[in-house]
Amino acid sequence: MDNDVAVIADFELELDDHEDDRSKYTPVEDRALRLLGRDNRVAISLRQPRTVETEEPGRAAYDIGLMLALHPHPRCRFAWARLLVDLSSTPDAIIEDMVPHEVDGRAVDVETRVGLGLKFAAVFSTVDLEANPELARKSSVFLPRMTASGIGFRKAYWDFTAHGGDYLHTNGELRLLVSAPVGQAVTASMAVRAHLRLPGLMNLVPVRKRRDAAATVELVSLPAF
Repeated sequence: MDNDVAVIADFELELDDHEDDRSKYTPVEDRALRLLGRDNRVAISLRQPRTVETEEPGRAAYDIGLMLALHPHPRCRFAWARLLVDLSSTPDAIIEDMVPHEVDGRAVDVETRVGLGLKFAAVFSTVDLEANPELARKSSVFLPRMTASGIGFRKAYWDFTAHGGDYLHTNGELRLLVSAPVGQAVTASMAVRAHLRLPGLMNLVPVRKRRDAAATVELVSLPAF
């Protein structure tokens, strides 16, 4: 891992009772699902934020890089995952832009820089992973189907969907361009939901970040004086 990237959250998952219909599982299956759920973990890493120039008085802007890592139990496989970054704890913070917006399922290398008017300029290039499998390890390469939303609001969503029974890759760098009042730290709460594929079960199993896991992290710290 790069020196300017650090793990800011690492937690277990639990069954998502809000989505799950408990009646479709026997008591034995229900207990097995809860045990397996605790052996599936999620980690979120944060790159050191970069200050971005802005012409708006009293506002500061930051290029924030995040990475989502899914660690499935050997008997499980992630089919879908959602990362939510909620800036509501930071007064007047706004998501100005985010990258990637959408990946259609073909492996792409995303070259991103900050453009004019607090927007990202991104160039998507298709890559051949069969000929160059080492490219899958690059933080700028994205494999699964992906959609994103949240520009102009305070909540950013990234959804990742695997191809059929393929492994779900989520290890690309997710970039947020955030503006906030000058001199104010930027904090966010993190939430993760996912669907797991388990052997012997026809339906996907919905899981979420454990409710007792810490959720609030500091994305941009105030300078020390």
